[in-house]
Amino acid sequence: MNPKIRIASGVSVLITTLAFGHIMIHDTQHLLRDHESTAFVVGHSIVAMVLGVLSLAGGFCLLTGKVRQKAH
Repeated sequence: MNPKIRIASGVSVLITTLAFGHIMIHDTQHLLRDHESTAFVVGHSIVAMVLGVLSLAGGFCLLTGKVRQKAH
């Protein structure tokens, strides 16, 4: 993959992840304020954290080039 494209992709993934995290924090605050079910809020938060960590890992791999695809 072209290094410029890889870096641009990594930066865009990290920016998108930060936006996702910001939205999830406000969404969770809204859920807690409206007294939603505790189990729902916990499940919502766990799913959001897992997706955020996977997205950050993907952005890191794109920026550092740690994971390379094998050419066929």
